[in-house]
This record gives sequence, C-alpha cells and structure tokens, in this order.
Amino acid sequence: MSNRRDRKTQPSRFLGTYTLPDGKSVIGDLRLKGSSTLLKLHSDEFLSGIETASCVKGNAYSGEHLTLIDCHSPGTGHTSIKDAPTRYHADVFPHYVAVGGRHLEPGGACITAVHFTTTDLTTLFYDFDAFSHVIDARPIIDVVLQERRQMRPVEAGEWPQVFYFTGKDCIAEVPTVIGKVSVHHRPRYSLGGPTGVFIKNRIVVSIEPEQPVTFHESMDRMYQVACFLSMAAGRTQGVDHVHVTTTEVTDGIPQSLTICPSYRWKATDKSEQHKPHPGDVPLDPIRNRAEFDAVLANWIDRHRGWRVARHRYLECMRRANKYGPDRLVAAANMFDILPLDAVPLAAGLPEDLATTRDVCAEMLRKHPPGIDRDSALSALGRLGQPSLPKKVAHRASIVEARLGSRFPDLRFVASVAIKCRNYFVHGSSGDIDFRHVEPLVPFLTDALEFIFAASDFIEGGWDAQRWNSEAHGWGHGFARFRSEYDSALAELRRATA
Repeated sequence: MSNRRDRKTQPSRFLGTYTLPDGKSVIGDLRLKGSSTLLKLHSDEFLSGIETASCVKGNAYSGEHLTLIDCHSPGTGHTSIKDAPTRYHADVFPHYVAVGGRHLEPGGACITAVHFTTTDLTTLFYDFDAFSHVIDARPIIDVVLQERRQMRPVEAGEWPQVFYFTGKDCIAEVPTVIGKVSVHHRPRYSLGGPTGVFIKNRIVVSIEPEQPVTFHESMDRMYQVACFLSMAAGRTQGVDHVHVTTTEVTDGIPQSLTICPSYRWKATDKSEQHKPHPGDVPLDPIRNRAEFDAVLANWIDRHRGWRVARHRYLECMRRANKYGPDRLVAAANMFDILPLDAVPLAAGLPEDLATTRDVCAEMLRKHPPGIDRDSALSALGRLGQPSLPKKVAHRASIVEARLGSRFPDLRFVASVAIKCRNYFVHGSSGDIDFRHVEPLVPFLTDALEFIFAASDFIEGGWDAQRWNSEAHGWGHGFARFRSEYDSALAELRRATA
C-alpha cells in the first residue's frame, strides 16, 4: 500500500504526451471525471483510428505515468483552415486509468494485490474498540509523556486527554479460491502541535492472489468481493480508493498504482432509512470470526456458478424502495438461472408418461413450425425438469429448516409471489385473484429476495438461528423483512382466502 495517493489529492487533469497503439506519440489532455473521463488528442500528423479495447500510455508533464485501459474512440477528425496546416484530433474514452510511477501492462500477469474501500465497511467490520479515548488519563499521562520529556520538559495539566489506536490493524484475513482476502485499519494521524492532534481511519479490503494475475482478473476479483459485501450490508456498495500492487519493485518496495474506473460501482441507496446498522447485519466478523470466514470462503468458492443470479439480486437491491412488476419478475427469475446444484434434481418420468410425451412430440413435429407448435414442444421438453415454483420452494425450504418458526408458511408466501410473477409474464395468476393480492407486491418481492440471499448465506455457513435470536431494528433488509412478516402474512392469507 506504499507510494499511494489518496483520491482527494489525485489530480483530475493530465496534460502530456500519449503513445497510441500504433506507436505514434501525440499531445493529449486527459480529464478524469468518472463516466465523463475523456482523453483529447491533438496532432499535426494524420491520426489513424484507435482500435476498440486498446491501451494508450501517457506521460504527464507533472511526472505521472498513465495507462488508459479498454479504450474506445468514435473516430478521428481534422480541422482545415485556409493558409494554415491541417490539425488532426481524436477523443478517447478509457474504461480504466492507472496512475503512478510506472506504466501498467494490462495483459500481463503483473498484479499481486488489489486494494479498495466500499461504502459500509465501518458497519460491516464494526471494530468499535480499535480506536478510543481514555476517560481518566491522569494515572497514565506521565508514562505517555516519558518519551517526550527525554527531549525537553513537558508539564502535564489537570485534565489530560489520551486518544489511542490499539495497533491491531488486521480485522479479518480469509484464504479463498481467489486469494487471501483481508481487511485492515489504515489510520492516518497528525504529529500534534498548537492546532491539536487527530487520528482518522479508513478500512481497506485487500485481495492477494497466490500468483500474480492480469489487470482484468484483479478487477473481476475485486467486484466479486464487492458483491459479497453488498449482500452482507443489505445495499449495493460503492467502490472507491482502488489501488493495485504490481510485481515491479523499486528499492525493495513493490510499486502501487491508483486505478480510476470510469464506471465504478456507486451506492445507489443512500437514504438513512436503509443505512445498515452493525446490530442488524447478518454477519459479525468481530464477535463471530469463524462464521464470517466460512461464509466468505464458501460464497466465493461457488461464485462462478452463481455470478449471474447474484448480479440480478444486486440489480434488485439497487432499486431500493422502488417496487413494481419488473422488480418482482426479476426477483423470481433469479431462481431460474441458479446452477443445477442449487435447485432440485430433475425427476425421472414414469415410463408410460415418458412414452406419451415422446408420442406427442413426434406428432407435433409433423406440423409446420409455428408459435403454438414450438411452445408445445418446449413444454413437453420441460417435463420432469425442476420448474420455477419447485426451485423457489427448494430454496425456501433451506430457510425454513433454520428459521421456520420465525417465518411460518414461507413457501406459501413464495408460491403466491410466483403466481403474481406468472400474471405479469403470462397474464394468468392461477387460483388467486390478483386484484386482492396486488397491494402486497412489495412484500412478495421482499420475500423472494430474502429467500434468495438468506439461503445463499445459510449454505455458506451462516448461523441464521443466532442472528434471529438477537433483537434487531431496521438496519438491514433481513431485519426489515422479519419485522413486517407477521402482519403482511396475515394480510396475505386474507387476500387469498
């Protein structure tokens, strides 16, 4: 983490020379503004088109080395004025910019660690006693001043104040399939003086692969962990202060580069009402360290198969307190794209039923292709396969096995949610009257999202019963769903009676 600049002090504009993929060096002006990040190039010579997803390297006049990664350009242009030379120009949009003392080779396995922060790390890793204040410092002030008094006399007053950091910087360290994931305190402090003294802290997450990886692999692993932290916090996390450590070493110190993503994750739900609370989040890495380590390691271990479904869950969370048909359908469809080992096994059909299926399919194939004929063949092909209602019921049973006494009839709630989904998708709600159930769409959506995330954590090693035995407020989606469940379930029963 050495040789690193904080984003607050990082320049947002870099004038300098930039080397294009074809080797040509031109003057450029790079401005870092998130999704509006843009490099403007100017040259007296013809500029050829910049290949999509290419890399541009720059050297700023202020000394920074710049690597623009995954660049896109709408093309090149020129300006011609009578009796003046033609000037050529191009705009280049990079998806990432690496800033530091060296250039980065994005395609090479040169990243040994990636470090970043997210929105709610101080809540997720609520290490309350790491920093504090001595209430009565009079018995210890002479010991504190002993070192300073070796240089000059320092007099203690009647009301001394002592603030401290315990010095234990590592909060968590978990070996996973993507490398060691660790969380550290990174305190900053002043040396004191007439203006006072301070200790300010930032919690940083680090991922250290067993072997160096490429830049894009390091970013993918960072977003994997950010996805986990989002689910643990109950709202999508903004990702900031991204740095990578490279294999290049100068004077025995690994070189670090600041990474500026153009489309970094942002916290979309910033309302105080949905701000997570340390007492409500499902995982506690301070008091229940082994449980947290197991859930994180297991969650990451199966992320490859769960990735698409989990990102659908994040999209639902990004809608915060906004509900409607689209969110309910999205919440239901998360279960349809789970990997095979997360849903019931396909059931073999009885021989006579399988024979009937094959005969019907053969008869249908004799008809010319069409919407109805193809739909019928598709339905026949799904016989014996786990349907969406069965998948959701299976995941709900995992939650009921641990929390059934607190969430009675959870599978009933899930079944009604799927019938509402079918109404929005197919126009049919089965045996329920959608008009009566419609006011409960937000509750049914929350139920599907809760089942998805809670079952995921339970299979990873989350002690749901321990969490449920504690008092909770509204500082997490799980806690909010628990608090409204009894009254909403009673209303749902009346609506479906």
